[in-house]
Amino acid sequence: MPDEFNFTPSRYFKFGKFIGATSHFQILASELSDRMLSEFLDIDDNINISFHIRAIDQSEAIKMVKRKNTDIDKMKIEENKKAVRSGYDMDILPSDLITYGEDVKSLLKDLQTRDERMFVVSIVFMNFARTVQKLDNTIAQISSIANKHNCKLKRLDHSQEQGLVSVLPLGVNKIEIDRGLTSSSTAVFMPFTTEELFINSSNSLYYGLNALSHNLIMAYRKKLKNPNGLILGTPGSGKSFSAKREMANAILVTDDDVIICDPEGEYGNLVRQFKGEVIKVSSKSKDYLNPLDINMNYGDGDAPLKDNSYSIYQKV
Repeated sequence: MPDEFNFTPSRYFKFGKFIGATSHFQILASELSDRMLSEFLDIDDNINISFHIRAIDQSEAIKMVKRKNTDIDKMKIEENKKAVRSGYDMDILPSDLITYGEDVKSLLKDLQTRDERMFVVSIVFMNFARTVQKLDNTIAQISSIANKHNCKLKRLDHSQEQGLVSVLPLGVNKIEIDRGLTSSSTAVFMPFTTEELFINSSNSLYYGLNALSHNLIMAYRKKLKNPNGLILGTPGSGKSFSAKREMANAILVTDDDVIICDPEGEYGNLVRQFKGEVIKVSSKSKDYLNPLDINMNYGDGDAPLKDNSYSIYQKV
């Protein structure tokens, strides 16, 4: 823990050997991508993000949006009056006013008919580094991502101490800058919605990394609801490699028998390395499949001869 914090600079604060800065995240976009938070967290630098979310009573939220809608209607009337006095078409309104009006009506519809809820959200960022240059580079990188999503990262000049208190996990928000969001828009910032697959078993096999959380995917397919699997991908993406890796893991980790149908002859070397048996079936090989071979355990029913005859009939 640092002995003291120095908030004398208006744009930074110092603690120990580090220099930090807090910023407010300003949402300007009407729609947000759920990839935005992931892009922030992928930055390989010191970054803290705090969300202060307060729910608004549904009836109060609807009243508030209706008041906004009424204010916009009044503004439209004033613009119409100006148009009449100036002698141009009264139907011509500022584009920002039209867009704002449409957004408010859409929000009101969401609250009334789509079971949306209203939240007041305040988002505070904190970055720290050993040098001012490194800190500014990180903040510039975050600002670039924010601009890409039609948002802004605004430095809390002269309010660094309040920003630090707000970003710490104390549940205290000293930055009275917020934005109203619906429940679906607020859910974009929830970092714990990633589906994970990790079965803690001695027989679990490695299946790669989760594309969102980058956590290991470890699964024991026999314990899943559907143990079947498909390997899909474009040519050259590594489908055969994935199959060989899973086969090797299954041989090394489990007691399962691995049977490979290999028309392209890709897996012969793998089988030989594990001291397995390669059976070549062709018109010239000494091994063959006899479709007429049968025993009393053939098929699922009580008539194995009938089942085998029907199978041969289908092949012919």
